[in-house]
Amino acid sequence: MLKWLIRFFYLMIISIATIYVYGSANYSRLEAYYSDYMEEHLDDAQTYLKGINTLMGLDYYSNSAVYQYVQDSGNHQLTVSIYAIGVTLNNELYDGLMIYVNNVKIREEGVLVENPKLKITVTLDQSTYKSGDDFISTATVLFDPDKAFPYSYVPNVFLLYADNYLKVVNQDIYANIERISISYSNGTLDDKNALVYNDSLLFLGTDIIASEAAFNKTNDLVLNPDDFRLSKQFAGEQPTAEELLSFNLITDRGDLGEYNILIWRTMIIYVLIIGALTYVLFFHKIVKAKIQEKRYQTKDDNKKEVNAVPIFKDIEYKDDGK
Repeated sequence: MLKWLIRFFYLMIISIATIYVYGSANYSRLEAYYSDYMEEHLDDAQTYLKGINTLMGLDYYSNSAVYQYVQDSGNHQLTVSIYAIGVTLNNELYDGLMIYVNNVKIREEGVLVENPKLKITVTLDQSTYKSGDDFISTATVLFDPDKAFPYSYVPNVFLLYADNYLKVVNQDIYANIERISISYSNGTLDDKNALVYNDSLLFLGTDIIASEAAFNKTNDLVLNPDDFRLSKQFAGEQPTAEELLSFNLITDRGDLGEYNILIWRTMIIYVLIIGALTYVLFFHKIVKAKIQEKRYQTKDDNKKEVNAVPIFKDIEYKDDGK
C-alpha cells in the first residue's frame, strides 16, 4: 500500500512540475517574440498592438482609439489611448477595453530620462477588480522597460466586462472608470531599494476638475460603455468577417510558430531528466536484479555443461589372448 501511495504522490509532483516547465518554456517563447518584434516598436502603435494581440491572445481590438489624449510638446510628453477589445475565455466572447501608453518622452532639467518607469493606475467607481483574494477599486500596472518581458509587463491595462474585472459580484452591472493616473520614475531608488516616483503625476485623466498636481491633466475622460460592449451588436456569438470590417476591428497576429523550438528543446530535456529519475527511483533495482539473475543462471548452465564431461575415463584393455 505504501509503495502505491509513493507512486501516486510522485505522479502528482511530476504533473505539477510538467505544467510549470511547459509554462516557463512558453514564457521563453513569448519573451523571444517580444524581443524580436515589439521591444523596439513601443511607440509604433500598429506594430506594437499587433504584438499585444499575439502575446495576449485577443480576438480583436478596434483599429481606432475610442479615447485618446496626446501631448507631443514640452518636457512631459505621452499618448494615452483606449481601445475596445474582445477576448474569448472558456468558449465565451467577452467585451473589454485596453489602455495603451506610448510616446513617452520626459526631460528633467533639459536631460532626457532614459527608459522611464511607469505606474499606470485605473480607478473604478466600484470594487470589482480582483487582486489576490480581495476585490478592489484600482487596477495597477508597473512597466519597467529595462526588464525583460514578461517581468517588465507591458504599458497596457486590460479590463473586461467579466467577473474579476468590471462585473459587480453576483450582479448584472458593471463598474465604470473614474480616473486614469500615470506616475513615472527616472530610476532613483530609496533606502528600501524601491523606485521613487515623481511627486507630480505624469498624467491624470478624470471627468471632473481634479486638484492633484500633474504635468498633463484633462477632465474630458468620459467613456461610454456601449463603445466597448461591441458583442451586443453582433448578430451571433462571434463577429462575422463583415462585422469585423464594419466595426473596424483588427484581428492580425504574428507567428509564434518560429519559436516553438524553444518549447520542444525544453520539454525534450525535461523528459530525459524525468525518465532518468524515474528509472533510478523505480526500475534500477528491478533491472539490476534481473541482470544478476541472468548472470547466475548463465554460470549454473555453464557449470552443468562442464560437469557433464568426465575428467577421467576408465581405460578399456582389449583381450588379445596374450
